[in-house]
Amino acid sequence: MSKVITIKTLYFKMKKLIFLFIPMLLLLNSCNPSKVDEGEIEYVVTYPNSEISGFMLAILPENMTITFKGTKMKTSFESGSFFTTEIISDEADKSVEMRLNFGDIQIYTVLDENEIQEMISSQPRYTIKDLGQKDSISGMYSSSYSVSSKSDLSPRETAWFTEDLSLANPYWFTSYASIKGLPVVYDAERYGVMMHLVASKLTKREVLATEFDRDPVLKEVSFEEYEAEVQELFDTLME
Repeated sequence: MSKVITIKTLYFKMKKLIFLFIPMLLLLNSCNPSKVDEGEIEYVVTYPNSEISGFMLAILPENMTITFKGTKMKTSFESGSFFTTEIISDEADKSVEMRLNFGDIQIYTVLDENEIQEMISSQPRYTIKDLGQKDSISGMYSSSYSVSSKSDLSPRETAWFTEDLSLANPYWFTSYASIKGLPVVYDAERYGVMMHLVASKLTKREVLATEFDRDPVLKEVSFEEYEAEVQELFDTLME
């Protein structure tokens, strides 16, 4: 009889403990905010290794915007009505499309698998180390990384990446492919130009599918033609 009472007593005690743990679990879950699935991030762009003046100052973009939804994102550089370039990428299907609208040059290219590998191979090779530091940058919880290249003449600033967004590895097609999350402070090197980018604002908003649509005025060209056009443009601007 005493055994039966003991078992019943233990049963009711366990039942009480379960009811006590449920609110605690709910509270813990409420403290872990879900990842942001859609919205946009604005960046301030500077050119640390270049002397920008005159015509270059008027043309080179001072801001970049990343618009994202799910696994897809659009990276946009704009300089008034003079210059617009976009990269549309999707980490789910590993697709990349590039667009350029500059005066009479209105072109786009969709990269195939080999061209994506060619683009990746043409980018600088970085030595990346997790520094283990955490901080909030423009409202995004971020992790720090040291980044260096053999061609560096002086130490770079610390790079910061966030995993607060639903994008798991959005920079899979860049020199930062080994880092999870989206960069909020980093350097971008392309076409002989070094840009330093710092996130200034995160806006959580509904992103329409049409925001990734291509302007119908753009003409399709090969990846080789696209690269040649953009390289010539930057060579002219940076003279």
